[in-house]
Amino acid sequence: STRYMTLFPYTTLFRSVKLSGATVHFVSAECDGGPIIAQKAVAVHHDDTPEILQKRIMEEAEWKILPEAVRLFCEDRISVEGRKVIIK
Repeated sequence: STRYMTLFPYTTLFRSVKLSGATVHFVSAECDGGPIIAQKAVAVHHDDTPEILQKRIMEEAEWKILPEAVRLFCEDRISVEGRKVIIK
């Protein structure tokens, strides 16, 4: 769904959502369209500014799941079946 797809996570502040987060996926021709390797949700607080939310997403999600996804890939523990990512 393109409902939550965005290059700017702070736009969620204007949509009354309670969660935002980060996704690590394989690259494809479609923006953010590759098979998903990992995702992590982060709470959106009522008083968040774009900068605060962006920092929380980086610290609580991106900086954790990206190195983990790279590690799994380098250890050859990821396979893709269709659009589904299998982690061994």
